[in-house]
Amino acid sequence: MSVHLVKLGVGIETIDDLRERQKQRIAECKAAGEGPTLRILTRNTPRRGDELLADDGSLYWVIRGRILVRQKITAIEPATAADGSQRCAIHLDRKLVRVESKRSRPFQGWRYLEPENAPADLSARALAEREPPPEMAAELRELGLI
Repeated sequence: MSVHLVKLGVGIETIDDLRERQKQRIAECKAAGEGPTLRILTRNTPRRGDELLADDGSLYWVIRGRILVRQKITAIEPATAADGSQRCAIHLDRKLVRVESKRSRPFQGWRYLEPENAPADLSARALAEREPPPEMAAELRELGLI
């Protein structure tokens, strides 16, 4: 059975913000000659890396206190940061999969998420029914309701 990771999207306000930031990171990797790869660097290597890679482990993103989206983890490997320090690179699939919203408390780094506690993916129909019109969503955000 696989296991998943949960990570805070620090400074990310919406799923679109996450998508744009990831596009920027891919462009930066291309410019550095690393190819069009999407990865996050962490200080620590997940001890349960084999479980993360087995059976489609994913990284679930917490945005504004709620788990809203996930990405499949495609690889985990040692890496070197720009300052020369040793890191762990967690490679992600580019596809963002919306999931049922689930509250999450703040934490640092990442946490493991057991499959039975992971929010379910949203179907296309559920996405259409749950997404408010852009104008309404903006007003709700201003009021702090979403």
